[in-house]
Amino acid sequence: MKNPAAHQAVSAVNGALVNRSVLENERLVRHQDTTPYELTDRVWVLPGTALNAAVIVGDDGLIVWESGEHLEHGKQYREAIRRISTKPIKAIIYSHTHYALGARAILEGEDNVAVIGHARLNENMRVAALGSYFPEIQPLQHARAMQHAQALLPQSGDDAQYGFVIEHGPTGFVPVNTPVAHGEMLTIAGVRMQFFTEGGSDTDDCVTVWLPDQKVALNNILWPWQPNFYTPRGAKFRDPRVWSEALRHLLALEPAYLISQHARSITGAAEIERTLRNYLDFTMLVLDQTLRGVLAGKGPDDLRGFIELPRHLKEEPWLFEAYGRLDWHAPYIMNHALGWWDGDAATLERLAPAEIAGRMTTLLGGRARVLDAVHEARAQGDYAWALELLNYPLKLSPDDAELRQLKASLLRSSAQATTASIARGFMLSQALALEGKIDLPRLVPPSKRQIAADPATYVDHLRVRVNPVQAQHIDAIMRFDFIDGARPSVALHVRRGVAEFIARPHELSRHADFILTLDGRTFAQLFVSPSSLRTLLNEEALRLTGDASAACAVLATFDALRA
Repeated sequence: MKNPAAHQAVSAVNGALVNRSVLENERLVRHQDTTPYELTDRVWVLPGTALNAAVIVGDDGLIVWESGEHLEHGKQYREAIRRISTKPIKAIIYSHTHYALGARAILEGEDNVAVIGHARLNENMRVAALGSYFPEIQPLQHARAMQHAQALLPQSGDDAQYGFVIEHGPTGFVPVNTPVAHGEMLTIAGVRMQFFTEGGSDTDDCVTVWLPDQKVALNNILWPWQPNFYTPRGAKFRDPRVWSEALRHLLALEPAYLISQHARSITGAAEIERTLRNYLDFTMLVLDQTLRGVLAGKGPDDLRGFIELPRHLKEEPWLFEAYGRLDWHAPYIMNHALGWWDGDAATLERLAPAEIAGRMTTLLGGRARVLDAVHEARAQGDYAWALELLNYPLKLSPDDAELRQLKASLLRSSAQATTASIARGFMLSQALALEGKIDLPRLVPPSKRQIAADPATYVDHLRVRVNPVQAQHIDAIMRFDFIDGARPSVALHVRRGVAEFIARPHELSRHADFILTLDGRTFAQLFVSPSSLRTLLNEEALRLTGDASAACAVLATFDALRA
């Protein structure tokens, strides 16, 4: 289908070429400057073009809502806070895991601060804040997140960052010491607050804050774009029913002021009710219409274009496709409900992608004819079709310079046409990588500090990287004795192609074939590159009990985490 927005790219303030409607919409729903303002008595907003924070001025102290995504944000917030008041900070509130990373800078020099958040937040931060059913694949999620958040794009020029951009830097999370339950009331510095923890949005640890005396609600539920049920970087399932529940809690409060994580504040009960109601109706519609399509026999690909919006939702500025895309959500929901199969028995057996590419290229008349069709589609602004066709010969010749440059050019054109910030991030990141202008990591391993802090967990994660064919004749137990941790011994039993994690190896009747005695930082190197055991032995960085050559052979069957 031709992209109707193909020729609407304009330059943003940093030179980024983006769809004109993105700039027009963001003026309606997002802050346009970063000047703090007093929303109502006692409540100040610290606005950002992407993230917001807030300060509540109490009788004898301050309450801070949100801390940003890194320490620099925290420092900026603290400076802004001190221009508002010199009172001590009595509490800081996290809306969810994603922006709990600047707190240490905000709280520098403060004493006895209540750090308020969801009861699950500390654990979610421990295992990483991306949200994953399988934490073993977080290196891939982190790599995708870099594209999602445009972290590798330049700061100026045609390909510059724009839209939802996450900045990276040193972080300073301070753990929650005051977890709150749904409906719980607290009074701090003379400010009455109520907390709601049921329902949520993009994480399972969202907290909505209600100030009954000011009739102010602070939330991460209403966004300045469509609720993003599916994220291409990967996350736990975002259930529209859970999001709807949180929206109903907000509506029931009947706030006069609404402060949101990413959006401009809204003033006036009627306007807040209208906006929240439309957001709720959209959320319910996406789920219900997806299930309607499933009942009609549609598969995931059919569902991408199935959902239609009534005019009032289609024209609602708060439901603009500025972040994700509507056509991503229905296939995602169907996959959660039924799995990948579309119901057509013909698709239960499929050829390998490379085999399909070869046959389709031949069927279409060969490489030259395929490229003619690609150029024709491109001339019509039909970038999706052009890219689909181009992927056939590119699958067969992934290093072909001409094909790579053509794909980069098509991705760039598509990025300039889309309104979805996430899509733009992936498209431009991969375009620049195809042109050799950036190195795009396939995986981002956990830091040495993360691994060293919890090495037993990462021994467990190793098991998903064993090559079953290379390890099919191995039956050996390798024990890891950590000399600097609270959990000194865990093991892997590599058994005929499978690696089983053993949490309490001393309880086994069978003795370990190999024992590695090491600290967490040494294991961090081994985790990223299991074949480095020989080097570590030569450097006397660890001690091995057992045959060195055999131990090296066992670990050589595990994949390295190659970027």
